[in-house]
Amino acid sequence: LRAFQESRRQKITITPRGVDSPLAAAELAGVRLMIIAGSLPEQPLSVVEQFLRDGQTVLFVLSSSAAAPTLGRLAGVPSLVAEEAAVRNYAMFGQIDFQHPLFAPFADPRFSDFTKIHFWKHRRIDLGQLPGARALARFDDGDAALIQMPVGKGTVFVLTSGWQPDDSQLALSSKFVPLLYSALEQSGAIRAQLSQYLVGDEVNLASANPSQPITLRKPDGTTVALAAGETKFS
Repeated sequence: LRAFQESRRQKITITPRGVDSPLAAAELAGVRLMIIAGSLPEQPLSVVEQFLRDGQTVLFVLSSSAAAPTLGRLAGVPSLVAEEAAVRNYAMFGQIDFQHPLFAPFADPRFSDFTKIHFWKHRRIDLGQLPGARALARFDDGDAALIQMPVGKGTVFVLTSGWQPDDSQLALSSKFVPLLYSALEQSGAIRAQLSQYLVGDEVNLASANPSQPITLRKPDGTTVALAAGETKFS
């Protein structure tokens, strides 16, 4: 819950739910990203299926091989199985697709080293069982670490290891929070925003409150008021 902090530019609302809690479709109005960390019973699972058919995004954390049937149900593969990988000492990310928007924020060589994150456990899935699935990251043993697959109009990202201490050091890594924010951005819940600009860059203020006039303070201390309805400043 502490990963998503409110800032001046955005407010993210998190609603935690127990696995066995009934889930109504109406509760998901405005929700763009759902994080699932295990098996789900029938009632909430059917709501998640509709959530994906409506074009939303799910981050599914495969925290145990027993959660494979739930993932398989979402993927339309009821027979999906996952097995615990035999890890000696630890695994780490060995291959990452930095061209994909999810990992693009880490493409700079200063941020692309994921080898310091150790994974004690992960689950092995045959990607051939999942229609349209692709591995965005793989462990150094070749197993898929983070998978993307289309479901209806929506998208499911599958992390084959959990971030709890028994599974990995992911939650302790400096990469963890930016990775969650990247998933949130891919869901369409937030838009990428520049925090600094060069002279001559156009500033898009479309996220500002449309009911309030927009006034900007320039470096010399003077202010400029935008015309009503105007959302760009050059």
